[in-house]
Amino acid sequence: MMILTDEDILQDIENFKKRIQDAKAKLAKLPETAETWPARKKLDEKRQILTSEIEHVKRLIGIAEGARTDV
Repeated sequence: MMILTDEDILQDIENFKKRIQDAKAKLAKLPETAETWPARKKLDEKRQILTSEIEHVKRLIGIAEGARTDV
């Protein structure tokens, strides 16, 4: 069993925030629309994957913050 310190948890939270920033940057770089239906479908899929990543990591941050003992 691995024991995490508050410092470990804070580092994880910072890494999670970086993941969110990276996903938001990729999301911002996506074009608004695509010309063909297959291209739009692929674009929507990429958008959904990045949005899901952001929401997932936000939940991980919530769990990590709940695990801290120095709060």
